[in-house]
Amino acid sequence: MQICSLMVVLSSLFFFGCGGDSSDDNKEIPNDIETDFPQIEPLPEPILKITDISDGYYGLLYDAGGNELKINKNQVLLLQDGLINELNSNLNEEQRAMFKELHSNFTDIKLPTDIEKVLFQNVLLDAMISSIKPQLQDKYFPPFRLFRHHTHSLFPISRLTDYQWILDLLSQRSLLSHLILIPPQETDNYIDTCRENDVPIPPDWGSTLWQYRGVATIDFLENDKTEVWAYESSTVQGSCIALPRWDIRPEEGINEISLLGIICQSKTTGKACFWDNLSKETGQRIKGGADLTFKISDIKNGNSLGENCTQCHRGKNVFLIHPETNLDISDDYNINPNVRYQPISTQANWSNPAAHSELGDGACASCHEIGALSGGYCNILRNAANQTMPPQPEDPANWDGATAFYGAHIQQMINDGCPE
Repeated sequence: MQICSLMVVLSSLFFFGCGGDSSDDNKEIPNDIETDFPQIEPLPEPILKITDISDGYYGLLYDAGGNELKINKNQVLLLQDGLINELNSNLNEEQRAMFKELHSNFTDIKLPTDIEKVLFQNVLLDAMISSIKPQLQDKYFPPFRLFRHHTHSLFPISRLTDYQWILDLLSQRSLLSHLILIPPQETDNYIDTCRENDVPIPPDWGSTLWQYRGVATIDFLENDKTEVWAYESSTVQGSCIALPRWDIRPEEGINEISLLGIICQSKTTGKACFWDNLSKETGQRIKGGADLTFKISDIKNGNSLGENCTQCHRGKNVFLIHPETNLDISDDYNINPNVRYQPISTQANWSNPAAHSELGDGACASCHEIGALSGGYCNILRNAANQTMPPQPEDPANWDGATAFYGAHIQQMINDGCPE
């Protein structure tokens, strides 16, 4: 059975997870931020604001228009400083004094390194956002969590015990709970919840139960190499797909899997579970070559991923398939659910909204549902319309509407809500 549907390469964060085009039209603001906190030496290049971040997929950040936002190590501290200043104006006098004193205590203990500053100020920001009015928290928390997740890759922390003095300071102020790198104290029941919803549980990575399906011929994120792996349980109806993404830079001696997202979906309930190769303990990517191994219970999942996989993975099927490519494994695996899929996650912003175009409603929906429009999902539609859909023998419809039958529907979707 072949499913006529779109498929984006799975992610982190799926994350956390999906993909999209990049653009050079990055937002910028002047480099003249002022704050009541001790000043960080200003940096020469203009940067964006943390609140400009809308989505994040596979380690990349995007604004609401689907444009990739470039954030490097040199910008992180100034971005933090800018958000501290912005949040400071939303706190009462007592709160401002408390956080200013905490910041001063941090810098008085010793001269911190950049990685120590980033670690501490992420905790400070999380605490400050938690202290402002609830209606404002909804504005700041989503972009900040994506930003904080991004800083983990720019400033990796292998062992928290190397920063014991920061842990002690936070513990004294009862702020340790804002340090998201600390593993949760209660048992993580995500796997149990997935199992209770008849979702197959993926084998640990490195198990021979994973079946290799080749190198993906379609990769919207332009990785050096993306492999397709699949798993089907002998006892639970449904399947899992994993997409290891290789980072290959011979000149630097790098040849490793850098991103590895896993999605499993139940055939009977339509429920889907997400995992990404991010360590629960450190938040860092678990990387390696062909001999890479890790336990599923040791990596982040739909309850803990910083990136929202459902910004891309939406519609009837969590697996967004490119027909007639090796990403379409429907002939051999159960990847078409009996009911419309729903993600398993305790995160309130993870959902599968009602369809933009239900099956049968419109040209592009003559074969498959069109999911609710979002920046990430529209990036998938753009790529598919320009490269793979509709499948041969017809040429892709093109996002600019060059093919009349499908193009009219594509233009209608642009006008209905896809960011330009």
